[in-house]
Amino acid sequence: MTQRNPAFEVRPSVITGDTADVYLHRTQRVLRNEGINPTVVMEFSATNEGTLCGSMEVRAVLSKVTSEGNREVWAVEEGQQIARGEVCLTVKAPYSSFGLYETAICGILAHHSGWATAAHALTAEAGNIPVVNVGAHNVHPSVAPVMDYAAVVGGCLSGSTVLGSRLANSPPVATVSGALVQLMGDPVKAMHAYDRAVAPDVQRIAYMDPRKDPAEQAVEVARAMRDHLNSVRIARMPGGRAVDTETLMEVRRRLDGIGARHVSIVLSGRLSPERIRKHLDEGAPIDVFHDNGYISSANPLSFLPNILTISDKLVPQETEPLPPNSRLVRVL
Repeated sequence: MTQRNPAFEVRPSVITGDTADVYLHRTQRVLRNEGINPTVVMEFSATNEGTLCGSMEVRAVLSKVTSEGNREVWAVEEGQQIARGEVCLTVKAPYSSFGLYETAICGILAHHSGWATAAHALTAEAGNIPVVNVGAHNVHPSVAPVMDYAAVVGGCLSGSTVLGSRLANSPPVATVSGALVQLMGDPVKAMHAYDRAVAPDVQRIAYMDPRKDPAEQAVEVARAMRDHLNSVRIARMPGGRAVDTETLMEVRRRLDGIGARHVSIVLSGRLSPERIRKHLDEGAPIDVFHDNGYISSANPLSFLPNILTISDKLVPQETEPLPPNSRLVRVL
């Protein structure tokens, strides 16, 4: 993965520990009362295989709560495939400086890696065809940008939110909304209005109203917009039916028939690796995939925290410790 050096926002509620499990607050209170604050090495290991993501946001949190010169943070590079049980993050610092943030660290790694793993599954099936994550409407707005970031780490071309695109250093998707088509009355009027209002360097991707025939709409918009139109986006068929390969082939045939070979076809909707594979096996002429549900609904990939050493002394473990992970690189 190309290093993006994202600037994650660390909310005050995370720093104060308001998002932490309450038992961690009580642990800190007991240790403070007893005057105990040893330097520990804590490892975070994956409970399943997948695509690692989230270590850069963890770095942002730890950079604010630990002291330079009195901390070491090591992590597997984001975007790498990880194995079940693999130690993906190691923190060495006085326990009281970061122990309260165990909840945040595990949660960040879990959700980032879950989204990145789902994105990797889609993009692996899509091959050279770009996949864009447009599922922000399925998650809380506070996490939509980091979901977009994780999707790009997992292999997506981009996401749909402005902040997510900044984090991932990738341009946000730029499609005409279905709401605009409805408010303007028809897709041609919507595209002309969009063309007048939006900067020339933004792609013109027309939305095909799912209540009407997509091939007829595609031809109508392509004729009206000519070389100003870049793509047509098809999400559903009339009646809410899923778009089939035969329809996509008909759209391509009719666009080519009017000399609009430059207009690409975007398939939008809830994707899955199986759905992508089926369309491609059937020869569907898809140029870009837009996923609005598979990535956003991905299960978190949980991580287990474990103290390995206290004051440089090994702590007895439940199972035989794994050898040091050679893929860990220092990030802080």
